Amino acid sequence: MQSLKLNLEKNITNKVIKLKDIWIQRSEEHPFYTLGRCAYLDGGTESYYEDSRWQNVILSDDFYHLYLKVMGALSALLSEEVHMTEDLAVPGFHIFPSNEKFLTFSGKWHQDIPHVTLGLDGKDPYSFTLPIKLPTGGGGLDVINDEGEEEYIEYEEGRLMLSDGMRPHRISTLKEYVPWDLRITLQGHIFRRNGKLEAYF
Repeated sequence: MQSLKLNLEKNITNKVIKLKDIWIQRSEEHPFYTLGRCAYLDGGTESYYEDSRWQNVILSDDFYHLYLKVMGALSALLSEEVHMTEDLAVPGFHIFPSNEKFLTFSGKWHQDIPHVTLGLDGKDPYSFTLPIKLPTGGGGLDVINDEGEEEYIEYEEGRLMLSDGMRPHRISTLKEYVPWDLRITLQGHIFRRNGKLEAYF
């Protein structure tokens, strides 16, 4: 896993919150939302493409400078220019309002295969996460390491994390419950199309 620290604007969290009216609720059991359609939840549905057309306009406008920094950082890490997608969903956000359930509940173990869900060429797939806002006790990712053991990778606000997404992983449990805390991350994937690397959600 590669990483690179970015100098982010301080108002990104507020921008995400101001768009709460278009957050998409993803669970009936616990508070989990996305800002933007995403392939692993919406791939293969008409709403992925239909909603992405107007959501992309909003996200690209409100987070223009953030996307510029992220594409630049990804290009540096991969030593090749990474472009924003034009016909898929642009990188979007995972939003987890603080809840006591997250002290014992973690995500499901999985590998990232959104290119399969969308029927895309699987050449040069990558996944990336940029923590925007983390809970008081921190946040991170559980992964299965080369020894087959569970390992915790701690996130840092503003540090972009890049991997191939093939190592089994899941969102880790909440370390400390503090009411009104938020966990917000920018999420995206990369694949190669017509010789170019493209970022999408």
